[in-house]
Amino acid sequence: MSSLDDLVEDMARLTDAPCTLEDPDFRLIGFSDHRGDDVIDSIRQRSILQRRSTEDVLVWFRGQGIEDSPGPLRTPADEALGIVARLCVPARHLDRVHGYFWLIDPDGRIAESTWPEAIRIAESAALLLNVAERRQAHRDALFRELVEGGRLAARESAADLAQAGGLDLHEPVTCVLLERPELLDQVASRPSRPGVVWVRSSPGVACAVTRASLVEPAAGLTDLLGALGLGRRVDSLDRVTRAATGPTVAGIDALAAAHRGARVGLRVARTAEPGTVVRWESLGPLALLGVTRDDDLAAAVIDPQVRAFLTTATPDVLHTARVWLDEAGSASRTATLLAVHRQTVYHRLGQVERATGYDLSRGTHRLRLHLALELAPFLP
Repeated sequence: MSSLDDLVEDMARLTDAPCTLEDPDFRLIGFSDHRGDDVIDSIRQRSILQRRSTEDVLVWFRGQGIEDSPGPLRTPADEALGIVARLCVPARHLDRVHGYFWLIDPDGRIAESTWPEAIRIAESAALLLNVAERRQAHRDALFRELVEGGRLAARESAADLAQAGGLDLHEPVTCVLLERPELLDQVASRPSRPGVVWVRSSPGVACAVTRASLVEPAAGLTDLLGALGLGRRVDSLDRVTRAATGPTVAGIDALAAAHRGARVGLRVARTAEPGTVVRWESLGPLALLGVTRDDDLAAAVIDPQVRAFLTTATPDVLHTARVWLDEAGSASRTATLLAVHRQTVYHRLGQVERATGYDLSRGTHRLRLHLALELAPFLP
């Protein structure tokens, strides 16, 4: 909801102080800019960079009475914890705290005459957060019905979810899954963008149901996050984010297939460097991970003799086999890429044949070995 960002800026302008808005568990919702001469402590820096505070800081602030305060409350400095004095304005709705506005105020210069207006801003934020959470719970339920329910249940849910994102019921869509610290806790308050609906897919994973044309041109993580409306890049988070896109499907009522594909992609992304985006189209044989149970797939492509080979073979033999298969069985190209003699390649391939029982001159045996090498890291 862009209104929350507006309210953070309104609070900062009213008090002429750097401002953050956090949920009741001190997870960051929004923050204002700060000038070069503003006092900034490590707590604000950590909140912005890591999207939350540490447990000892959380306990300290709660010990100042913020949970029970009916209005603005000054909190003192604590040099040991690196805390600068602040003004805390609880965001309450129906006597429930939905978050806290934190205003850096080392000299206690925020005038009490601004407090009534600060309370009004905080109440507006609490109302928006309450509405956003109820709306998000409804969207999460629609999404679950769509990807897990039967055809009849999915049809009605598809129409409702499409409307939530400003999507045409029959336009191409896909799923983007993101493992990104704290994003799941912020989904309800994310600014909406036409063509994107955020839902909570599973523990630790946020899902963007999105118009396919928005994310198809995105070359990497930065482009993808921008396309999804995650506008303020936080480098420390970008470096640990893992992302996957599912296949494009013809309409939102076929979203289950896009979600299954994205889940496979995220599974592969977890084995890659943080910051990696895995696209369904790039999975190749790894797409098989989404069509059957792991134990059935393992039984089909990895027989006991091959499994023993994968367990005991030296890294250079395994790498040679991979490169040779990727290079369509060309010993000369494999030797060049590995910087070894061709006879070394032949020797290692002979070891592969003896260990697996495969005849690598036969296409079906090469295919089975290639599948085993690709899929084994993901199978039990």
